[in-house]
Amino acid sequence: MKKLFNHIPFQIKIATTGLYVLLVAALSLIPASDLPKVPLFPGADKLVHAAMYFVLSILILWTFHAKQIARWKLYSFVIGWGLLMECLQILMNAGRHFSYADIVANITGVALGIALYNFLNNRLQLEHMPESN
Repeated sequence: MKKLFNHIPFQIKIATTGLYVLLVAALSLIPASDLPKVPLFPGADKLVHAAMYFVLSILILWTFHAKQIARWKLYSFVIGWGLLMECLQILMNAGRHFSYADIVANITGVALGIALYNFLNNRLQLEHMPESN
């Protein structure tokens, strides 16, 4: 179990995370009219935002677990990606709207993802040995 983060090649991790980043971008930027209309409850989209960035933060930390990159840079990337997606919605004029509530939901997802990752990392005492390339 301790080698959970070290047995998967870095190239696989980076490809998986890169594809997920592209998925988040696509879901954030495609025209609102192209999104499925799923009647849930008011504010359900905020849970979707939080969930997307929860997963993204875990994937980023998992991918770069054994690399010598300061954690604050990884956190900044994920939060910055969420801010960029909101700002691009203004520029694209595709029926999407900038929302502070979406930014809060994104950051909440990031914070929960970081907390879970760090909890599991500490609980499982995962190894930080360098990966083989």
